[in-house]
Amino acid sequence: MTGTGTGMRKVELDTGVLFWAPHESEARWQYEEMFAQGCYDDIRLAPGALVIDVGANIGLFTYFAVRAQPTVRVRAFEPMPQTLCALRRNLALHGLQEVTVEECALGRAREDGASFVYYPKAPGNSTRYPEQKELQIAVLSREGPEDYIRAHYTGVPVPVRVERLSTFIEPGERVGLLKIDVEGAELDVLQGVDAAHWPLIDQVILEVQDLDGRLDAVRDLLEAQGLAVAIRPAPLIPADIRTHVVHAVREEAPGR
Repeated sequence: MTGTGTGMRKVELDTGVLFWAPHESEARWQYEEMFAQGCYDDIRLAPGALVIDVGANIGLFTYFAVRAQPTVRVRAFEPMPQTLCALRRNLALHGLQEVTVEECALGRAREDGASFVYYPKAPGNSTRYPEQKELQIAVLSREGPEDYIRAHYTGVPVPVRVERLSTFIEPGERVGLLKIDVEGAELDVLQGVDAAHWPLIDQVILEVQDLDGRLDAVRDLLEAQGLAVAIRPAPLIPADIRTHVVHAVREEAPGR
């Protein structure tokens, strides 16, 4: 493991698999979720498909998608400056050239300077909705001192530009996969898709914490757009945190 003096570390996540990360243990957890626990194993990507990675974090899912189908193109969205730095380093480190990075969050409407919170000790949990972390804190505090757990959810405010997803979809452009991991803003992202663009989206996979009926709302929205929805518990996350992986597929999509 090597450092840069800025809090960033280059970590070996698997034999010969190096990634820059602002938080080592979190990067290891994310790699375990994707590559050992099979969080995204159900997705199928056609050659040359466009993948939209919303909440790209340090680039592990983009790396996963390119390993699954080397010819995919990726449009990655990440608003947190520290995480964005790691993402760009990792794209260069792994030679991932067919990736466009957008330095913004996605939501239901365009905004300038929306208030987000960045957690230095848990950067992957950074969010627009910090109040939604209370259940997570309560559950994890059963296994460790609450002060220690809460310290991981003590953050700093970050002003973020928010755009609608449809702004980034070209006329007639098919989206082979829309992946969303945005810590409570999943419905915001989905509601930023124009009606005319939904038929162009062949597949969606996202993590959803089931608070205030959000899981049902996400399922209902996806089914209303003609997608077949499957739901399962998210791996590695305690069941009491109520986090699920939602995978939605358009059965009549080209190549299926």
